[in-house]
Amino acid sequence: MIEDYFEFLKKIVNKNPSVKDFRLVREFIGVDRGFIRFVVELIDDSELHVFEYVDSNLHRIDYSYHLQNKEKILIIRWDNASHHPEIKTFPHHVHEGDEIKPSDVPTFVEILKKIGNRM
Repeated sequence: MIEDYFEFLKKIVNKNPSVKDFRLVREFIGVDRGFIRFVVELIDDSELHVFEYVDSNLHRIDYSYHLQNKEKILIIRWDNASHHPEIKTFPHHVHEGDEIKPSDVPTFVEILKKIGNRM
């Protein structure tokens, strides 16, 4: 199940017209947990760094979707690190430049759509 989900993520990336290159950094699939980390180079030379840590029910225990420009400067990052308890959607939040904002729990497909709309 985890393996199928990770294959789905890779397939989505490879079919996206905004993607120039895909680089798998690390992947681990256990019996009850797994994680995947990869980098997507986009056609404007920006990079999306993706990390998902899931359980066997595909619940995302931890995630980060970090978009940076070609100079490696943060554009936007969605994550659930527990370092902003003041946010009403804690631990889910988004970094836009220097701002921290509330965020729903995004899916990878939603992230790709949002990024595609920026291009």
